[in-house]
Amino acid sequence: MSVCSSAEIAEKRRLAIAKLQAKKAASSTTNANEQLGAKSAAKFYNSPPQSNNNKAATSGSLNTNKSSAFLNALKAIKTTSNRELSRASAHPYQRPNGGPSRPTLSLSPEKKDASSSNLAPVFIKAVTCRIYLISAHRFAVEPSAYHEKLIQVFKMMPTKSYDSHTRIWDFDLKDYQALQQHVGDMKPHVVIGSIPKKVMDLCQQTPKPLERSVLASISPTLAEKLMPFQEEGVCFAIAQQGRVMICDEMGLGKTYQALAVADYFKDDWPLLICTTASTRDAWARHIAELLPAVPLHYVQVLANNQTYVGEAQVLIASYNMMERHMEKLSQRKFGIVIYDESHTLKNSKAKCTTVAKRLAETAKRVILLSGTPALSRPLELFTQLQLVDSRFMNFMEFTTRYCDGKQSNFGWDANGQSNLDELKIILLLKYMLRRTKAEVLPQLAEKNRETVVLDPALVWTDENAQTTCKDLNSELKSAKGRSREEVLLRFYARTAEVKTRAVCAYLKTLIKEKVKFIIFAHHRVMLDAISDCLTGLRVNYIRIDGQTRSDLRADYVDKFQKQSNCKAAVLSLKACNSGITLTAAEMIVFAELDWNPSTLAQAESRAHRIGQTKPVVCRYLMATQTADDTIWNMLKNKQEVLSKVGIFAENLQKATHTTAPTISHKMEEFFSPAKSGAASPAAGTLKQYFTPATAAKTESNNNVDSAQDIAAFFDEDDDDAFKDLVC
Repeated sequence: MSVCSSAEIAEKRRLAIAKLQAKKAASSTTNANEQLGAKSAAKFYNSPPQSNNNKAATSGSLNTNKSSAFLNALKAIKTTSNRELSRASAHPYQRPNGGPSRPTLSLSPEKKDASSSNLAPVFIKAVTCRIYLISAHRFAVEPSAYHEKLIQVFKMMPTKSYDSHTRIWDFDLKDYQALQQHVGDMKPHVVIGSIPKKVMDLCQQTPKPLERSVLASISPTLAEKLMPFQEEGVCFAIAQQGRVMICDEMGLGKTYQALAVADYFKDDWPLLICTTASTRDAWARHIAELLPAVPLHYVQVLANNQTYVGEAQVLIASYNMMERHMEKLSQRKFGIVIYDESHTLKNSKAKCTTVAKRLAETAKRVILLSGTPALSRPLELFTQLQLVDSRFMNFMEFTTRYCDGKQSNFGWDANGQSNLDELKIILLLKYMLRRTKAEVLPQLAEKNRETVVLDPALVWTDENAQTTCKDLNSELKSAKGRSREEVLLRFYARTAEVKTRAVCAYLKTLIKEKVKFIIFAHHRVMLDAISDCLTGLRVNYIRIDGQTRSDLRADYVDKFQKQSNCKAAVLSLKACNSGITLTAAEMIVFAELDWNPSTLAQAESRAHRIGQTKPVVCRYLMATQTADDTIWNMLKNKQEVLSKVGIFAENLQKATHTTAPTISHKMEEFFSPAKSGAASPAAGTLKQYFTPATAAKTESNNNVDSAQDIAAFFDEDDDDAFKDLVC
């Protein structure tokens, strides 16, 4: 640090005094308060030094003018500060109390107390409180951190309750307004959310009583076939004025309940039933059987453009035909609309959904039927709720509250989930009826799940296939967004190709059990391989897929149900997971997985439903190091989300894990999924969940030719037909 000499100090002092003296001389003729305003103060500090001619005069008057110069400078600063304050108070857009104010001049800033500092909320670390319903009468508050004053407010509430395990406070709805007021006074240090007004109004409404006397107005033929829980469902739907979602678990007779509600409101007919193309004829048969008072010529199926609907009292249409004939259906002015498999309308942007909304707006009663109203996320419930009650919530309100909606780089992201407990309560209060088989049919035959790991020797018969699957698996792990979906679809299709031989080998052992079974698959290559396999084994079977004519489906179903020699049903996982009843089956086999747990649960319910008297076994055939690894994890995550909303009651992970029989003892030594001394299974793969038992083997057998063992497997006595099968 440099040190000034005495001469330099004297020169600086001289210049400062000269500036003060010059300012005093220039403003001696004006009032002191006016001559030292904001502008004069600026000139005062920026005035140039005096010339050398005035140096002597300035030094002579130093002692007499020093005090007055200091006082005048102080007055100038105070006057400037007062003018700034008066200017701020007179400003048309004055800042609110507590807001940040413009800086003012002062000799030295005064230190303020930290508690009274007016910082912007963005600079304060606030405690946020999430608030949501936990029942129709109580709500919970979940703070993000501990705050002493907040806890004191909680303790003041009369209906307080604290869970020491979850550290969450809950209160009765009567304390909601008081809590909001007390916590609101603690802003910005504590910020509390709110429960939507529409939700609060719904909770405070008086529940509508269920009048069982309404059942007397239903057709006797139908009424006598209703089970007690179905009667309760009909009463609930009538109490909601016929605008309701009947979402009972698959196989509990939602069709019967919908027709009973429609029959009660018969004065509002004509009736429109929108369903999948594969179940149109089944609806027509149910109406003829359960509502005999309706003349047959009043029941029409919209099959083509020539169908006349002008006099139809009951019109049955597929969603595709509904979309194509929107104007014709709108002109008919249907008073009651039934949407079967309503999860088809989950996409709010689809044209089919737009047409459905238009028809629902003019209808007086709207009934939605679905055993799986949401396949993977809460967003899929929004359009269905809009069909029942368009005034409940708009898109932004619903997605923000229940889908963790937020703005992203690609627009509004509503694919998440939030406040699912509250959503479940709201649905069950007014909009949705949901019962499971375990609740209403405890006497129903049990259902057991088994997962079977296929023999790797039959899965990986080609090194090229194994290399391709490894490459796709690596690509899948690095891909993101839409590209990841495309890779997964390719991986899914390739998995079907490599599994065909192992699945056919497993079917050979299954045939020996002599039980009726259903086998589901998705890709045509798998369906064709299974069909060829059963044909080669001389097994009598039926096959229904997307190309099966709708008028033949019923005949195939009757054949499987009534003919004891028909042992198998080969079904498409997408085309046959709903709308058909196959209770004659004792076993359901899944040759392929689907990434929606609801699709698999729907498929299981083709056999495990009302009318089933024998235990049902569901077996999932899977292969390690394929797309099954990824899809199985996806199923686990999605079923957890749907279970929180209360629309999925199954647990696909709760299953007995086994290994498919290997083709010989020699093959078991070298191709078992878990060899002796092998590394621990990688996380996120099927090996993590399935632990087949294997014995320790020596390395001396590693030279065995696997092709010879495969040939030996197909050369067994009773397998001549199977040996020649090309899968």
